[in-house]
Amino acid sequence: PVSSNEENKKYNALQFGTSTSDYLTFNFDMSPFRNSLSICTWIKKVHTSSSYPTVFNYYYSGWEIMMMSNGYYTRVISDSDLDGARSKFTHPAGTWFSQCLTWSLSSQTSRLYLNGK
Repeated sequence: PVSSNEENKKYNALQFGTSTSDYLTFNFDMSPFRNSLSICTWIKKVHTSSSYPTVFNYYYSGWEIMMMSNGYYTRVISDSDLDGARSKFTHPAGTWFSQCLTWSLSSQTSRLYLNGK
């Protein structure tokens, strides 16, 4: 964790990227999201690597949600259509970008947004 000790500036944040084994694990009930969901995050790309830097990964009894900061895998359930989005991840190292993944059961649609597009 990163914290501020400066007067009138209070914040806490998680810091990742200092090693290849940085991760956060939590368990929660995903049943409220069985019809639709959106997952959004800001990412600062610190290196260009051919590895699989996982931003979000959830798996339970056939349900899989996966987001990687280089676009290698981006999927909801068994929909791997967005895995081909790797070519959109052209952000140079040292820059911030936003990544959002949306999914709807009724329309059977997964969408990936990078910097809002």
